[in-house]
Amino acid sequence: MAASRSVVILALAALTGACARAPVVETPAAPAPLPIVDSSGLVIGTLSYRYVEAGQDEEGPRWVVHVRRVDNPAQDYALPVEVDEESRSGVFTGALPAGVYALSEANSARARYAPSGSAVFEVRAGQVRDAGHYALNPVGGL
Repeated sequence: MAASRSVVILALAALTGACARAPVVETPAAPAPLPIVDSSGLVIGTLSYRYVEAGQDEEGPRWVVHVRRVDNPAQDYALPVEVDEESRSGVFTGALPAGVYALSEANSARARYAPSGSAVFEVRAGQVRDAGHYALNPVGGL
């Protein structure tokens, strides 16, 4: 009995010694947030059009969505639109400072278009926001 007790004590001592020699793993500090996360959010929205031909130029997007910040300070922003000619729709994305925005219009190389219905959305810092889906109506030529 004394021999088995000695074996247990020696095993515990060896285990304790091994733990003491194990390398210490430090947990890395959380990375500092990117500046855009502190003050801006990502906006993704869709639009559809029915009465116009659209597409991409070799030089870049032919469609641009214009949004106006309606809270303080008021400011205008333009976001490029990627269009899908087959579905007659487009997707706009971009980073905007936190605030409340209204979609004022979309324009192509040929004409201006107004959104049908209410087009107000809020952007919060560090969040991805669905700005909604808007049907476009022709307003006039450029």
